[in-house]
Amino acid sequence: MLKDSISPEEKQRALERVLVSDTFGRSDQLRRFLRFICEAEFQGRSNEINEYNLGVSVLGRKSDFNPAEDSCVRSRAYELRSKLKAYYELEDPDDPVQIEIHKGGYIPRFERKCEKAQAATTSTADLATSSPTETSPATAISRKSIAVIGIAGVLLGILITSTVFFYRFQSLSERSQTQRNDQLALSPELSAIWGPFLDDKTPLIISFQARLSFFSPSTGLIVRDYRTNQPTELQTSKPLQIFQRRMGETEMRETYDYADSGAVNAVFLLSRFFAQQHKAVNLKHSESLGLEDIRSNDIIILGKPALNSSVQFLLNGSDFVDDQDGNVIRNLHPVRGELPTYSNASTHGVGTKYALITVLPGLQPGHSIMVLDGAGSELYWALAAAITDPEYAREIVQHLRLPSGRCPEAYQVVIRADFRSYVLVKIRYVAHHVLKE
Repeated sequence: MLKDSISPEEKQRALERVLVSDTFGRSDQLRRFLRFICEAEFQGRSNEINEYNLGVSVLGRKSDFNPAEDSCVRSRAYELRSKLKAYYELEDPDDPVQIEIHKGGYIPRFERKCEKAQAATTSTADLATSSPTETSPATAISRKSIAVIGIAGVLLGILITSTVFFYRFQSLSERSQTQRNDQLALSPELSAIWGPFLDDKTPLIISFQARLSFFSPSTGLIVRDYRTNQPTELQTSKPLQIFQRRMGETEMRETYDYADSGAVNAVFLLSRFFAQQHKAVNLKHSESLGLEDIRSNDIIILGKPALNSSVQFLLNGSDFVDDQDGNVIRNLHPVRGELPTYSNASTHGVGTKYALITVLPGLQPGHSIMVLDGAGSELYWALAAAITDPEYAREIVQHLRLPSGRCPEAYQVVIRADFRSYVLVKIRYVAHHVLKE
């Protein structure tokens, strides 16, 4: 039977079986994604299945959505393919009509389950029943040899069938066990930190800073003053002014093409953590992070709050603040045993430095915001490690827990990180304040 013989009614029923399955039970966004592309295919509108339309119509992006800058559609499509595979392998392997979304595209394909098996059976049967039209003494096979080959073929078939059955049973068991292990792999402390960010109904953005640099057209060089983070500060930057005079440069073009190595390490650690929890992540430069992004998503922000007015507004009223240069964390309301300031070593990649974790409720119920703020690129690596490594998380959560046993909804934590030759050697909890209950 050809794929084209699958009727529209059969396709619709195949879609509905997936949408009401346990595999997709908690994935509202993936159900909307699948329904959108399937119904477009049913109605002959496959040309409308593209990244832009999916981002705007399914994922709620604004009309200025740019797929080149926002990978949300690709991330959700990857997750959708994984969910479909899990559904057909574990929940309903005998579904007669199955939906596939090939890599590199978003148009759904409908296949009968028996087609691949029929193709494989036909190929095997052709080999088994084919016989030469003419023989020669050099190629003739005796009846005894044919009988031996036939018996061997039967035995081989039994062996293959038994192996496939055993492998399938073992595979299902292992997959179920793997799923259980994935759930158990999240320690209670990591669950306490990340539980609010793992809701499948709310998309997640990790925002990171691409530091402001300046391109010198006459020299072909890109230069940066680490204390200059706004284009308007170019005229007040002594190092940049000296560079212009000595190089005879009259034009300096701002650019955001480079991210610190610490931010890259942090994004890697966080993305790997969420991938292990089967949570899709979108990445976005902090310079382009807007209020609507914060309103519609869970947000993790790597970088200086002062460089984004929306983020800075959210942090008004915080107890711990990072100064503009990032060399000191100030404690506006110190309690017994706490210092009023925590100062960083002035050396790059060496010594003791302090960083700040801030968690706040989002702008909508059920949404959450985390800000990871530190001086020096290496500290972002330390911040991400502190909240994704079970050992580090345990120490933080032991101090954070309220008398009720749960963690507060809004809090700030100061951590200490020790570096040696740009290598992170130790992370320790320093202090925390509960901001809101």
